[in-house]
Amino acid sequence: MEWGAREAARRIRQGDIKAEDYFARLIRQCNEHKFLNGIASLDAARMLETAREIDRARRRGEKLGPAAGVAVAVKDQIAVAGYPAASGNPALKTYRPPRSAVVVDALVAAGAVAFAKTTCPNMTGNSNLMSQADSYSPAYGVVRNPYAPERMAGGSSGGSGVVLAARMVPAALGEDTNGSVRVPAAFCGVAGLRPSTYTIENALQGTRHKRYSDEGFVIDATRLDTIGPMARTVADVAFLDELVTGERAPDMAIRDVRIAIPRADYWDQEWVDPRVAKVTQAAFARLREAGADLVEIDYLGLRATVGDLGRLSDMALAAQELSAEPEAPDRVAKWLAVHMSNINVAQFNGVPVANKPRRFWRPLRLSVDEQRQLLRESARRYQELFRSNNVVAIAAPTVPVLPQIFTPAGPTDFETSEIKGKTLDQAALIITQSVIAPRYGAPALSLPIGLADGLPVGLELDGLPGHDSNILAFGRAVENVLGPLPPPRMS
Repeated sequence: MEWGAREAARRIRQGDIKAEDYFARLIRQCNEHKFLNGIASLDAARMLETAREIDRARRRGEKLGPAAGVAVAVKDQIAVAGYPAASGNPALKTYRPPRSAVVVDALVAAGAVAFAKTTCPNMTGNSNLMSQADSYSPAYGVVRNPYAPERMAGGSSGGSGVVLAARMVPAALGEDTNGSVRVPAAFCGVAGLRPSTYTIENALQGTRHKRYSDEGFVIDATRLDTIGPMARTVADVAFLDELVTGERAPDMAIRDVRIAIPRADYWDQEWVDPRVAKVTQAAFARLREAGADLVEIDYLGLRATVGDLGRLSDMALAAQELSAEPEAPDRVAKWLAVHMSNINVAQFNGVPVANKPRRFWRPLRLSVDEQRQLLRESARRYQELFRSNNVVAIAAPTVPVLPQIFTPAGPTDFETSEIKGKTLDQAALIITQSVIAPRYGAPALSLPIGLADGLPVGLELDGLPGHDSNILAFGRAVENVLGPLPPPRMS
């Protein structure tokens, strides 16, 4: 089913297709591709009855919302009333939240339907970083990439990326901390937005304001966490964002923009897969031909080196301490007491993970005042990069490598890949660039730009905090030049 979210809603509103027939097709698609393991839960009977009610409302002449009949898959970490919300944790399999997340409610109010919950790794108890990066869970298994089922789909919103690429739904919600929307978007050949978690003005004041509400997370969200919209096209991501925020992305012509891209030394790095580089540079060439002005910058100064992710740029170091909010020891206990009093913290945490997640950035161990000053300075310098170069966005590969072959027995934190003849840390390869935008509270959009050896390559566009609509507008302009990816050939 190739219709996007906006197109499906238009056809249902106009009566070109019954919502019931449309949902029946989507359910068949879900059933035919269960082997991908993208769906955590789906109540088919409930969905068909919901679709019938949409059809009855249309026949009664009622005005349907702008997203009427749009089937939205929701990451299992995000609450949908009446549906399980285990967040990948087997101890929470029976948890059914009484209320939906605020973001889910906004989409439902526009006529969309929370269609299914999508598979994710254990987001709340014991897990390792590699499991988070490829959406593996001992309780729920491997999430497979529709373009190559033996390869990972990315994480931790891997299920949401899979159901979009496999044409099970036209829209989805994920959650992004350090790349959990953007990595699966890149690996699965779809689009995904990490919304701003604060504006430049907030950052300069040392405060934060998230574009998307946190209400509805399983276990309270931290400072870096944010819900993010996903779809097969940037146009549909912008559509979902408008429904949530009420803010419409403006029209933008590619010839009107300046884009910051990595200079030559970036492409020579040992951790940049030449196949990803080739597709990305070809996309840049097409954007130049279309009239975009591409400006080379020192991108390596904005990102962590793969060999030692503790060696962040000074700007990222300045922002990281306030970004990485320490979790209160009793946070889980308080949540369980309210929502799942029959489960204790030991049951919630499950079996301890032998290979504990490594620290990917060193603590600065500064006072709160010193941290705030560094954050303000970081925000000023990030803003100055945009101002001095007069650019709309910074563009680079979302992930500098292709989706890796998954480990059937479950990944450890010590998986490796060979790039340019060198053995490198797989988790570091996957998240090394996606950690940048969260440190600045910046919007970050991943969109598909081509295939390399039949596998999707994503381009990330990072913007100024609070300028989400500009990034979405620019992403649509890029999408109009580069066109869509061919769908995966699934057996």
